[in-house]
Amino acid sequence: MTPEDMRQHVAAICRDENIRVLPHSRGGRASRTHRIIAIRPVKSAITYAVALHELGHVLGPWQSQPRLYAEAGAWKWAREVAGIWTPTMDVKMSRSLHSYVLWAERRAPRVKLPEDDHEFWILLGTPPEPRKRAPAKRRRRIGVLRMIFGR
Repeated sequence: MTPEDMRQHVAAICRDENIRVLPHSRGGRASRTHRIIAIRPVKSAITYAVALHELGHVLGPWQSQPRLYAEAGAWKWAREVAGIWTPTMDVKMSRSLHSYVLWAERRAPRVKLPEDDHEFWILLGTPPEPRKRAPAKRRRRIGVLRMIFGR
């Protein structure tokens, strides 16, 4: 499936389901009530997965349930309707769901995790490896006087 096929697939779903698409600079957003999604242009498997995920917030299961369930439902729907689902898309899904687990843990006990037998945990899969970031460059501090007088 080419990126153009992916873009057309998302456009067809939006057209058929009367969902308005707005541009978004990062990730995506969705409003089930207003039938609107805001996404980046579909140019890769990742942007395709995110677009389908946002459509899942409008069309998918569990959207009236708490946040973690709604997120899992949107990913479940995205995976079921995708014309192709790659390992890269699985990693994106897992990272996204894992970020919500961390979000919920920071807010415990107000936000509860799904039950042990909920499909959320199957969709999450193995928690992803943390992204490796380049170490920050250390800047040498130079005293103001030394900077001015060169000593």
